[in-house]
Amino acid sequence: MAWRAYIVDTISGQLLCPIDLPNFSWSVSVADSSLSTTKSKGVGQDEVSGLKVPWTAVPANSPGERSRLLAPDRRSIALCWTSPLDSEDAIGTPILCGLIGQRKDGPLDTDFSLTSIYGLLGDRYLVREGVYGTANGSTSADVIDFNNLSLRAIAAEAGWLCTNAKPGGGLPIDWHYRGEQGSHQREYDSWDIQNLKCSDVWDKIANVENGPDLQLRPKLSGNTIRFDFLAGSDADPNIAQDTILELSSSPYGGTLENMTIDHLGAVHRVYASGSGTDKAQLCHLSEDLSLVNGNHEPFPLREMTYSDTDAADANLLRQHADGVLAANHAPLMQIKGELHANDVSVFGTPLHPLGSFWPGETMRLDIQGFPSLADGVYECRLMQMSGDQSDKVSLIFDAMEDPMA
Repeated sequence: MAWRAYIVDTISGQLLCPIDLPNFSWSVSVADSSLSTTKSKGVGQDEVSGLKVPWTAVPANSPGERSRLLAPDRRSIALCWTSPLDSEDAIGTPILCGLIGQRKDGPLDTDFSLTSIYGLLGDRYLVREGVYGTANGSTSADVIDFNNLSLRAIAAEAGWLCTNAKPGGGLPIDWHYRGEQGSHQREYDSWDIQNLKCSDVWDKIANVENGPDLQLRPKLSGNTIRFDFLAGSDADPNIAQDTILELSSSPYGGTLENMTIDHLGAVHRVYASGSGTDKAQLCHLSEDLSLVNGNHEPFPLREMTYSDTDAADANLLRQHADGVLAANHAPLMQIKGELHANDVSVFGTPLHPLGSFWPGETMRLDIQGFPSLADGVYECRLMQMSGDQSDKVSLIFDAMEDPMA
């Protein structure tokens, strides 16, 4: 039960060869998991860092071969997890795959980090080919108009236009949900190019009230790594899952180790500002004063601001502000802990190998004997998992209303 790493062709996803990575740190998330009143949900990040690779570990015999194998952008690194049920020559289950980023070579080794596919989409812009700067000789009047679609269909269409529809833009992504009907519409003006990064478009879709989770999840397809574009629906913003993993924590042991709980107070008002300047600036106030007023022991008023200078529609600004308020309107708690992906049952069956659970999925936590939390089973969404070259996996769960507050 261990990690296996491979060099991958970025555009095709083809596995080129194995590579030995002595040390690395990794993280996979589905959204911003910080317990902060200023956070926006956003889209999750996949990160791998600390890759310092001896030249002896690179399967190449000449400077040219080494440079081609580790060419930034053109090559990616896939990290796959194997379990006792896998054969000795199994590729494993892909957990992360990212483009080789800026590389620094030395006489004995080379070090670099990886850029996720989502990170690459930060360098792709939602504008049609041949329309930017062509109207009237120097302006751009083209509008990409999505109507009567679900939010995840809009995100999928934007992703497709930023990849498949561009020269050299193809990536091994399966764009599910394209054309799925719904009640949403979005307009993207080509002249507003500074706000048309694909990653920013996705972030704003995820950040509206009840906005869907958006995720690019790697998978093995023959000898290639592909990505499923997965997203929550308009009815359920969470990504669908097949099973619910159960973990336990108590003073006597359990599968969730080193558990901690963070706590934070509530926000009762969000002052949101949109596009425009001075007296013409778009404004909206979202508030929930139920904890400030009433017959219960009151909380002191806490306010915050939210700004989206790209929001030119009052209803869209309201949705964003309501989403921020909804995430912070009550006192919050956040559970963290660790598990070991090598844990097995008495029969030798892996209990929770990597690849059997993903950020965005709900887990059941059976918590007993914790000093500040009543005994019980708590359903929590996994927001982030991280680790290193070992089998230890750190888990951060979604912030939830604090039942003890």
